[in-house]
Amino acid sequence: MNLYDVLKKPLVTEKAEDLRASNIYAFEIDLRANKTLVQQAIRKIYGVIPVKVNVLHVRAKGKRNKYGIGFKATRKKAYVFLDKKDKIELFEAV
Repeated sequence: MNLYDVLKKPLVTEKAEDLRASNIYAFEIDLRANKTLVQQAIRKIYGVIPVKVNVLHVRAKGKRNKYGIGFKATRKKAYVFLDKKDKIELFEAV
């Protein structure tokens, strides 16, 4: 898997904003990615070395619509813990 395909997009939510104050960044990642690939992608794309990476699987939820029950997409999130002196410049502009 190409390392540029591992990270889909950064998550910009209220929880992610609160975690950013503690130097923890949240990303939506590819379903086939694991902790090692996320760590390598962060190192290559942003040039910082993560201290720790937590990956969680968000399962699909059922949503009612006029045709019955549909499902939201399954996705994976990664929380990347950085050292106090490191920052990701992408988030600083938001």
